[in-house]
Amino acid sequence: MKFCRVLLSGLLITSSFISFAASDYGVYYTELKAFKKAPSTKEVFDEDAHSGLSAIHRDILIDKELSLFQRIIRGLFLIFDVVIVTPETMPKLYAYVDGICDKAQIATPTIFVPRHKDLFNAFAQKLLVSTGGILIGQKILRDLSDDAIEGVVAHEIGHIKHNHVNKMIAIGVVNNVVYAALITYLAAKGQLSDSKRSFLWIVSYLLPSIIINKRFEKEADEFACKENGKSDGLIEFFELLLKKDQLREEEFIAIYELLQQNKSKLSLLDNTTLALRYYIAKTGHLCGKAYKYVYHNTFYGAHPSNEARIAAAKKYLAEAA
Repeated sequence: MKFCRVLLSGLLITSSFISFAASDYGVYYTELKAFKKAPSTKEVFDEDAHSGLSAIHRDILIDKELSLFQRIIRGLFLIFDVVIVTPETMPKLYAYVDGICDKAQIATPTIFVPRHKDLFNAFAQKLLVSTGGILIGQKILRDLSDDAIEGVVAHEIGHIKHNHVNKMIAIGVVNNVVYAALITYLAAKGQLSDSKRSFLWIVSYLLPSIIINKRFEKEADEFACKENGKSDGLIEFFELLLKKDQLREEEFIAIYELLQQNKSKLSLLDNTTLALRYYIAKTGHLCGKAYKYVYHNTFYGAHPSNEARIAAAKKYLAEAA
């Protein structure tokens, strides 16, 4: 029965996505679909097209928009096999990003969409004095409501507004310089033991995380919520992530019950093999949960927990009321 409930939960989440597209939602996903079917870009996204030729087509679209230096400075984005979004190809998405940037008095970053469908992520980067870039995964555009998409995009623009990447680089450079100076000083004094070297390395490794301690993510969330009124969108996004986590827990319960129900119908070898596979998967899942707990609840990780971010967004929402 629980297996059926898990399946039903998955269908309900999926149906909620469909309802987005059928009501007031789905403007950005509609744009994406039109972008992928347009005569000038269809071959770039066509999975059945010749891979070498579609890659050449992709690079023509990128190279005519970005200089060689700009492509180098945005190399991280190009790794994800992306296409550039322009005011002509996705006008509403471009206008939203441009509007946020104009309000924040920053240059509009280059907007990228990956060619593959399954990236459920978004990130932004402003390296040195470049205008920066933002990547929005197709799965983000497909699975979220427009309000949630705008919340995620506003959060990523917040990273550019607050210059977080350059601050991280600066912290890293200063940290490495201080570490090297201390090592050199202690070595010159004859006081550099292996234990001191190890201690200094550990401190140097952890220091950037201690200094930042989720501050950058909180600033980006605040930018989205307080300066752009996207608390509801971020709450929707983080609640969806929590639902996905809950569904995964229910999947483990359902598969365990399925194994127990079919124990008498399987051979001893099959039972043992399947149980072993289940417990290997369960062990990996529990290790992942433990890592996520440490990541979200200590200075080690860059992102607060989804629960903490929902609480902060609700606080911003109440303050705005």
